[in-house]
Amino acid sequence: MNALLDSPLYCRFNGFALGAFLGGANFEIAAPRYGAMRRRMQEFLLEIGVQAALPPRHAAYRAGYGSLFTTLKAQLHARSPLLHDFMGIGAMAVLYAGNRSQLGRAQRQLLRERWVPALDRHGLTPQVYDRFVRDIGRSAPSRDASVLLSHAFGLVTELLQPLAPESDICFVAMPFGKPFGGYFGSYYRPALARAGFRAIRAWGGISSEEYYSFVGPLLNRCGAVFADLSTLNLNVINEVRLAHGGNRPTFLVMRPQRREPPSNIAQLPILEYADTPADWQRQAVPQLARFIRWIWKDYTASLTEERVIVDTALQLIRYLRSASRPVPPALASLAEPGIQDTVLTLRGGRAARPSRRPPSASRETP
Repeated sequence: MNALLDSPLYCRFNGFALGAFLGGANFEIAAPRYGAMRRRMQEFLLEIGVQAALPPRHAAYRAGYGSLFTTLKAQLHARSPLLHDFMGIGAMAVLYAGNRSQLGRAQRQLLRERWVPALDRHGLTPQVYDRFVRDIGRSAPSRDASVLLSHAFGLVTELLQPLAPESDICFVAMPFGKPFGGYFGSYYRPALARAGFRAIRAWGGISSEEYYSFVGPLLNRCGAVFADLSTLNLNVINEVRLAHGGNRPTFLVMRPQRREPPSNIAQLPILEYADTPADWQRQAVPQLARFIRWIWKDYTASLTEERVIVDTALQLIRYLRSASRPVPPALASLAEPGIQDTVLTLRGGRAARPSRRPPSASRETP
């Protein structure tokens, strides 16, 4: 059994995304993007061990959509009931977004009665469904498949909100063009698995204006972020920025090239890899796994430094006091050394500060 199928985060996000892509590909307007959508769906089905060949042509896909969807639902249920449930919710979301103007009041009520209980089974209130319907109503009708998917993916943020972070899941920030799409299965994910992480990634094919509404909540529920900087893709760089803002460790790699990454990233440890000869992954995967373990060990060691704990506690106390909220005694006790340091400084004394190892140079290898 795929260990990721035990993850609520993995199943909610990927189940929804698969359902949205399956439903979205059934629209006539998806014809120009069908090849990319089909490739992404096939990659994910292979990832979870489901053997299914989607039709190579869009017309054939639409003609056999009903039986194909039913078959895949049964296969997903056998693999993971949770993945199965959110696949249905994802398909509902994109089909509702695409057909809203044709739905009468009675049909909308029937859909609400069908899907509110499905959300309730997973601790999601009826207001989640109602907000989705309201937001779709405010969205302009679209004749573009990626924009249609964007509207549907507005629901993902709500689905992820109740979930706690999963420390052993690593978000993979990567370019979606060739050859990087294939590297997820042959390089990134195997190396992360060797280092003790389960990999999750976003789905390419969604319009960029709606991308960050859900990628932030997804990333913040992961324990770490892996990023391939080879193309200096702006989405990838922004995901690294989000990781740093959320105090997530980052595992950075890139192919050798003349261009430097942005200055605020270039000084971080970055592992260079060469994607030649043909079997380059044989040596590159173990090397990347060692690099990931090295970064992770350094990061976890920093979390136990007294100065980090004290500074974080003091910052939380400032937030609570500015909001006129009480400070829990346990939090005050964590901040006590920092308060003592402040008193010493005011009186002209000197407070000891634990030293931290300076950041490693760019392109350092373990």
